[in-house]
Amino acid sequence: MTDRLRPALTAYVFGVLGVFLAAAPWTAIWDHGTQFLLPGGAAVWARSAWVRGAVSGIGVLDLVVAASEAAVLWRALRQESGGTDR
Repeated sequence: MTDRLRPALTAYVFGVLGVFLAAAPWTAIWDHGTQFLLPGGAAVWARSAWVRGAVSGIGVLDLVVAASEAAVLWRALRQESGGTDR
């Protein structure tokens, strides 16, 4: 059971986080959040294209981890069902 649960939860969490981090910096949510939640200088820095790109890059890395864990889960399920592992 834990052989399936850990990769499934990891893939889910990293997948959701990855999609959010890859997309959110380029939406109005990011602008609104940084404008009202951060002090002046930090808000300007957080809205820079460099920071937005870095956060999106972390999101893409999270998606790679999610895909890797999904592959681990897929292989485990294939082995349990008696299928061949490619």
